[in-house]
Amino acid sequence: MDKLPILKSLDSVKIFYEVIGEGDISLVLIGGLGAPTGRVCWRNQLKYAVKYKLVLIDLAGHGRSGKNREKYTMELYGQDIKTVVESLDLDKIIILGWSLGGAAVLESELLLSDRIIGIIPIDSLFPNSMYTKMDEETIKGVIRPYEDDFVKAYDELIDSFISDKFDSKEIEFLHSQTPKLDARSMISALAELARWNMLDILPKVKSPIKSIIAERTIQYYPKEEYEKYFDAVYVKGVGHLLSWEDPEAFNEVLSQLIEEFLTTYSF
Repeated sequence: MDKLPILKSLDSVKIFYEVIGEGDISLVLIGGLGAPTGRVCWRNQLKYAVKYKLVLIDLAGHGRSGKNREKYTMELYGQDIKTVVESLDLDKIIILGWSLGGAAVLESELLLSDRIIGIIPIDSLFPNSMYTKMDEETIKGVIRPYEDDFVKAYDELIDSFISDKFDSKEIEFLHSQTPKLDARSMISALAELARWNMLDILPKVKSPIKSIIAERTIQYYPKEEYEKYFDAVYVKGVGHLLSWEDPEAFNEVLSQLIEEFLTTYSF
């Protein structure tokens, strides 16, 4: 039976999550900056509930979760995930994090490594980018357009991800969600991501990592550099919204990686 509860994270902010399906193996799915509710963000992956337990988490500041956090740090996002995983007593999980969600997932691994089978960052954790710490002047420049006109800046961000594969109604839907976002939460999360450094976290991570990367994104981040840190599979012809842009191709790769994790994991 589907459950729609809300829990309190480490700092007492309410965290909404949803469980769909059953199974010994759980897929924990974490969206990126500005992602709508888990069910909407991962709508093209809900079919996995036939085989696995899906746990869809709205990080603080997103979806139906609380928006009263002072600073939306990656460490606290990791605590959001920990709160849900421990409440459900999940002990065999594969955890997916899209975009900013990849940082949240890495932080959660430090708290949940004994429960995790594997981690799948999705178009995330690029070296020499916002995932490897920026100086404060650069951060000010990054967030200034969002502070000046959040809706305009976020809509322009969405447009930069759109290709001709997207139906006009889908583009309209994506833009319709922008005014619903809590601008303060989003700007804080963006700034805190830019202050975070994955290179400080990776040496502490014990769980295996296999990334799914969009072909159009990796052109900005050389494969050779990315592959110094991660084992990655590249999805052809797609951009940052790859699970929406070409769900069939994305799910094919996702299924492959899940099977690889399960084949090598010692139960």
